[in-house]
Amino acid sequence: VINAIEKKQNFLSKKKYPFAFVSAAEAGWPEVAFGETVDGLAPEWLNKYLIAKRVVEAKLNVSKGMRPCIYRPSLIWDWTKFDVLPVIPVFNLAAAVGVPFVDKTVRVETLADAIVAGIENDDVEGVQRVTEMEALGKR
Repeated sequence: VINAIEKKQNFLSKKKYPFAFVSAAEAGWPEVAFGETVDGLAPEWLNKYLIAKRVVEAKLNVSKGMRPCIYRPSLIWDWTKFDVLPVIPVFNLAAAVGVPFVDKTVRVETLADAIVAGIENDDVEGVQRVTEMEALGKR
């Protein structure tokens, strides 16, 4: 998709093409305290997943003619996801007390609203963590 968008030239507009990518909060572990240590302790399947997310993020960050909006939610939930409801307070408490590699959970509606706002607003670009997603969701 990235290659196709880069090849498509828009002579009628100087605006960059908005592109929303849902990554993962854990893709940013190397950027936070103790993140590289936690990254190294992650199981192989999670490491493969995060490597894939980071490759796409890196490609988006150097793309031409695109305005990448990279959303890094932690655990995404809604009230019908009974399997994750019990762990939501654990994530949120860990984030609230400042555990550097744990982000607050994100409701699916907040993520969806943030994605729409990112596409609609030319000032949104780059990595959007939970705080930015919540602000965008209120626009």
